[in-house]
Amino acid sequence: MKLESIQPTEENHYSLFQEALEQDPQVFFHTTAKRNLEAIANQGFKSSLDLGSGQLASVSYTKKSSSCLAHIGTEITDEFVVLAVRFETLDATKIVVNMSDIHVFSADILPSIIGYCDIPKGFMYS
Repeated sequence: MKLESIQPTEENHYSLFQEALEQDPQVFFHTTAKRNLEAIANQGFKSSLDLGSGQLASVSYTKKSSSCLAHIGTEITDEFVVLAVRFETLDATKIVVNMSDIHVFSADILPSIIGYCDIPKGFMYS
């Protein structure tokens, strides 16, 4: 489900979603290339280790959508999406909670996808 995004600015702390989502303690954000969206919707989130594309054994989710922008940088040369997801609980041995993000070390712990917003190629924020 595509969600309406807002223009990230300094005034809104570079948020991509409405404040209700950004402030919900059970909602987290994950960014990926848009070409991965269908696979995530059908098969769930996978670590780079499980995908064979890296060595990280966890899937990371940020507490603020603005951290997703920091992850992809200021020169956006591909189409991305930022997914908003909800976890029922963070009280699990396979979830590590940090100050700005969480890392999930189990493919069996899947959040529900609330929706996503597009980050088009060439996207600019100020």
